[in-house]
Amino acid sequence: MDRKKAEAHIRFLAEVDRIALTAHAMVRNPGAGKQPLTREQIKRCLIHGSVVEGPVPDLREPNGWKFTMRRFRTGEAHEVAGVLVVERKILVITGYEWVKPGRA
Repeated sequence: MDRKKAEAHIRFLAEVDRIALTAHAMVRNPGAGKQPLTREQIKRCLIHGSVVEGPVPDLREPNGWKFTMRRFRTGEAHEVAGVLVVERKILVITGYEWVKPGRA
């Protein structure tokens, strides 16, 4: 699968809220400079972001494709890594915002 097709599938599934979050996606370590994203921020990243890594076949999920998406806006830098299961769901493995030095 190429990036354009993956982005189209991801956007469609995100728009109809076919998103599943792992426990890891809900817990981050602010001390490491990563803040957790809300479900809405994850959804917006999946709808408006761009695939920057992958898609590559996932070894654990049949018909699954691993990917990483990024979305940059003024004051925001979001990244979401997950598995696209075509026509079923998006399994979000992690989602976080980079915190710039000096930002609370």
